[in-house]
Amino acid sequence: MKVSEFLGTRVLDKNAFEIGKVSDMFIDPVAGIIDVITISANEFGIRRKDIEIKPDQIDVLGEYLVLNIDKEEILAD
Repeated sequence: MKVSEFLGTRVLDKNAFEIGKVSDMFIDPVAGIIDVITISANEFGIRRKDIEIKPDQIDVLGEYLVLNIDKEEILAD
């Protein structure tokens, strides 16, 4: 998957509730792996909140990015 295809991917929690979209990622240039993925989430459709997740919090990557944690855990930070 190209980075340009990954950015903008919709993100769902483990219960299939939409959290937001992938807006950015930080890559370790030496190891060539993703360190952090930034999700742009709209809280109640009013304001934007950027959330950072680690690759180990990802369950499935396909048409959607599905996390192995729920929305409350993510937004509580």
